[in-house]
Amino acid sequence: MPSGLVRPSIVPLQVALPWGIPRRSLIVLAGPAGTGKTVLAAHLSKFFMESGEKVIYLTFDDDPKSLVEHFRSFRWNIDTLFSKGLFSIVDGFSFRLGDLSADIGDEYVVRRVTPSDKDGIIYGLYDIAAKRYSMQGEGLIVVDSLNELMFSMDISQVLEFVKTIRAVFAKGLGIMVVTVLHTATELLEELAAHLEYLVDGFIETRLNPTLLEIGIPLKELMVRKMRGTMTNPQWVPYVIVDEGIMGVDQSKLMALIQERMKEAAYVASLRGVGGVGQDKGKG
Repeated sequence: MPSGLVRPSIVPLQVALPWGIPRRSLIVLAGPAGTGKTVLAAHLSKFFMESGEKVIYLTFDDDPKSLVEHFRSFRWNIDTLFSKGLFSIVDGFSFRLGDLSADIGDEYVVRRVTPSDKDGIIYGLYDIAAKRYSMQGEGLIVVDSLNELMFSMDISQVLEFVKTIRAVFAKGLGIMVVTVLHTATELLEELAAHLEYLVDGFIETRLNPTLLEIGIPLKELMVRKMRGTMTNPQWVPYVIVDEGIMGVDQSKLMALIQERMKEAAYVASLRGVGGVGQDKGKG
């Protein structure tokens, strides 16, 4: 699959990026918790492995065992891909556990790092990608997530870390890099605004705010920026199913919206009747 553009077999991304994604890109997946960013990163990882390319997954947010179980929760026949040596974990979580880290397993772990050691992370990734695996013009590195770095660095240091990762791996080695950012606070939203300016690609996720008001938590993504390719600048709906990230069946969505609107209208009518009765009683 090595080429100038990568076309993941993920329908919402195909809609948003009809020409594909430039391989030598650092991309940020940003949005509130619960909008599917980590699943999207995992689905991209699966796509690269299916194409015979190695994936290095730098995990800060979860332990290696839970990460592997997350992949196995989908119908991906993922153990077959893992058995080919295509998946490696750089563990940035277990430093907190000390001797207990042995209890959460080291399956597929090739290195352990500490989030506060920015240089150690970069050198470690380079040692694995360039020296051990000779990854050049292929493969994927996932950083999940940048939030952990904010506990030990200020915004300028995190931005410098991202710049270095982009320069060394995306531009220098030609490895696509995907980073996850959970925008849970104003400070993290500020970080996202800075990142959008300096990275190659910025994909935002959200729950559709209008549909959320009637009880439909519809996930959507929009490509805010992607250098070197054509984008479709609109909110693209998607769902998470056993197969990962999938497009939305528009007919089913419309039927659900109509059903919820009828329910909302019925509840509103009951409130109206109740209000009339209360007014009469007060009179």
